[in-house]
Amino acid sequence: MKTFEPKVFMNYCIIICVIQFSLTVAQQQTEDNRDDVSQRCGNGIPGIPGVPGTNGLPGPIGSKGGSGPKGDSGLTGVDGIPGAKGDRGEVGSTGQKGTTGKPGPKGDRGERGEMGLLPQQPRVAISAVRTTSMGPLTYDAVIVYDKIYANEGRGYSSSNGTFTCPVSGMYFFTFSIMRTKNPEEAYVCIYKNDIELVCVWVDNEGSREHGAATNSVIIDLEQGDEVSTKLIAGYALYSDRDAHVSITGFLLYANQQ
Repeated sequence: MKTFEPKVFMNYCIIICVIQFSLTVAQQQTEDNRDDVSQRCGNGIPGIPGVPGTNGLPGPIGSKGGSGPKGDSGLTGVDGIPGAKGDRGEVGSTGQKGTTGKPGPKGDRGERGEMGLLPQQPRVAISAVRTTSMGPLTYDAVIVYDKIYANEGRGYSSSNGTFTCPVSGMYFFTFSIMRTKNPEEAYVCIYKNDIELVCVWVDNEGSREHGAATNSVIIDLEQGDEVSTKLIAGYALYSDRDAHVSITGFLLYANQQ
């Protein structure tokens, strides 16, 4: 719609008012003349209708009306085309821990796996013999084994006949003896820190032949514990280069650290 500046609009309004006034005056004069003619000449034949006038200028813009009542809701539109994927949002804060669910059903048994490597086991072992006879004595004496076949872990000392535990764990020991042909009997015991564990005894049985015996024990040792065999006072052992008196021991398994 065409708009006018205020000054131009006022000029238009003045012109329109003048024209309307002039038309009103002219119409009034025409009616007066018509009445005068009618009075003098009577009513004549109606004249031909005049040509319609042109449209007048637009009136001034009215003031803004108030808001109308809210219309009814329209029908739901058709879903639009999905928009482009947006940027990934920031990681949210960790939620609260949920309650533990019920255990699921037991699964099928899996295939048997390959055999794993055995854990590294400390190696401790002793095997030694005595090649000479001993006794009888008037006191209990530690048997010294002078010929050593194995001393893994360096626990046995051939200078005093004592095994000092290098690794804490469970150990197995076995020892063998032989008595002489003379009437003397043989009696030997094994000790842990001078505490007697087990013994072996060979009597003469009225025979002048050699007699032999063996005994064994499994003991729990801590590092630094000492193990030894002793010939009891008043008894004797027989041995020679064939080694009839011997001891063997080794670590079964180490203690858990």
